Amino acid sequence: MQSRVVPLEEGKDPAVSIKASQSKPFPIRLLQLFLLFLVLCMAFSIISMYTIKRFGVQTARTTVKPAFEPCFDEPDTLDRWIRPPSNLLHKMSDKELFWRASFVPGIKKYPFKRIPKIAFMFLTKGPLPLAPLWERFLKGHEGLYSVYIHPLPTFEAKFPSSSVFHRRQIPSQVCKCLYLTP
Repeated sequence: MQSRVVPLEEGKDPAVSIKASQSKPFPIRLLQLFLLFLVLCMAFSIISMYTIKRFGVQTARTTVKPAFEPCFDEPDTLDRWIRPPSNLLHKMSDKELFWRASFVPGIKKYPFKRIPKIAFMFLTKGPLPLAPLWERFLKGHEGLYSVYIHPLPTFEAKFPSSSVFHRRQIPSQVCKCLYLTP
């Protein structure tokens, strides 16, 4: 092993000259590689975010769905929450229906002119026997009432599009009732 002899200048400390010769500046090539790696990581992240936003996240078996899906295919406006939907058929479970019915308004005044309305719910096993009479009774009072038909799940109502009962059927489920006798 050879030892390297550093010539000493007059009045200088030998420890300082050894430290000065050992320190090297940060290599520029290593800095370039690090910056290239950083740029590639940023590009990969941006491309990943765009593809996830555009196409969604897919796994081998299923596609991840959003947590909240709209109940109806109607525009998301204030009218959607005020007026009854044009079609009462929906895919909400009882829990989702209860959640929607439990909304409490956060303001005291209404942002629109309120018109008092009456709701008519027809509980029936099949066709409405007095439907023509109800049609005559409600004629001329559009906008002052809401009509709902709640039949057995197996019954499909066939009303003309001009009828107040058209597409006003609420989906129902068969329930098992427990009757207690005294």
